[in-house]
Amino acid sequence: MNRFLIACGVVAMLAFPVFASAQDAHAGNSKTAEFHLSSALVVGTTTLKPGDYKFQCIFVDGGHYMVVKSMDDGKEVARVPCTPDDLGKKNNVTEFRSVTRADGGRDLSSVRFKNETISHRIATS
Repeated sequence: MNRFLIACGVVAMLAFPVFASAQDAHAGNSKTAEFHLSSALVVGTTTLKPGDYKFQCIFVDGGHYMVVKSMDDGKEVARVPCTPDDLGKKNNVTEFRSVTRADGGRDLSSVRFKNETISHRIATS
């Protein structure tokens, strides 16, 4: 009987990480990241001017949103839906990625936070 209980306990301990990894990869808010923009960047329908900004993915009302705040006054300047994509490994650096449009402008395409396994993908127009 004792062997059976020990075996059940070992199986339960081994199974727990499997259940945890099957959950939503990013159900809460991400860390914040500070970026200095040296040129304009379009986030959703908002064009960010060169300057310093804080980026954070937040989870609100069942959806993920990338929120951008100005570091000058702390006000929110952009909020766009984002989709967390599991990368399968931790990001070594915090970075944002952008795509260049035909007119030379840049659209935010994703944000990755250091030590997360998620890429926060932004829908581009």
